[in-house]
Amino acid sequence: MPQPTFRSFLGIAKESVFGTPVAATAFIPVKSMKPKDKQDFLEDAGQRGSMVDSYNKIAGTLMSEYDFDGDVFPDTIGFPLAGVLGDVTTTGASAPYTHAMAVLNTGTGQPPSYTLSDYYAITTRQYAGAKISEVGLKFSGDGLLTYSAKAVALGSATASAPTPSYTAVTPLAGWVGAVTIGGSSNLTLIDGECTIKRSVDAINTVDSTQAPYALWSGPVSVSGKLTLVMEDDTQLLNYLNNSQPALDINYAQGAGASAVQVKLHMTKCAFTAADIERSKDYIALSVDYEAVANTTDVGGSGGYSPIKVTLQNALATGTYK
Repeated sequence: MPQPTFRSFLGIAKESVFGTPVAATAFIPVKSMKPKDKQDFLEDAGQRGSMVDSYNKIAGTLMSEYDFDGDVFPDTIGFPLAGVLGDVTTTGASAPYTHAMAVLNTGTGQPPSYTLSDYYAITTRQYAGAKISEVGLKFSGDGLLTYSAKAVALGSATASAPTPSYTAVTPLAGWVGAVTIGGSSNLTLIDGECTIKRSVDAINTVDSTQAPYALWSGPVSVSGKLTLVMEDDTQLLNYLNNSQPALDINYAQGAGASAVQVKLHMTKCAFTAADIERSKDYIALSVDYEAVANTTDVGGSGGYSPIKVTLQNALATGTYK
């Protein structure tokens, strides 16, 4: 008997010990989930006098990848963002709490690991030790603020199905956002994206286990694109003169304890391409950018960071990290 896709759901929880699975403490509304267990097979190719090139496949290492995406909810989006950046400072005695996120530059520099709980009607599979390798945000004037995320985790294992629960927080309409470039308000952004990436390497050792010894997060990079109505040469000159202006994408709505915010702040943005577009009835400018690491967008761990992400929501200290 087939099972219904729409009964699927995704739970998440931070781990106290890397790779030790924990029950979901929050549930992320998602549009798609793409889990993939990656079992390596080692080839037995020792020649035995027959016209064949493989005699067996030996089980090698086992890990998994997990991609998911959906609309941005200002509370649950904090899990992938904290997971890719690592430094989280939460302030406030009551809702709304403010969570400032930047690159973690102390200790091992490793962001938190999470357990992902994927329910798909047949059973629940947990992906422990999940390290976030990419978070991409997309925004436009006529859609919702959306995200996509990628994680690397240990091999999956079945678990008891959790009972999902969700907050009353709603997604954010794209037109709600406010854009500032070089300290000046900009009303011409048509659409854009911002992607935070870091490599996650599986370290496999001779330790009597099939799972990686560690999933190790590398350095952080931030890049994106903007499409703007071209009213003048200001942004083209930011590219030609390598001005590296500050870029802010700020989504905020509500008041009091119900106030929410998702803000991307990049103090230095190098425009690496700027193309004049005439495919529509009006002239637009398509800009590629890379955020430059600096000492302003840092968190409590100091050092350098190319971006600071600020969230406001009703989730208290210790939720994300």
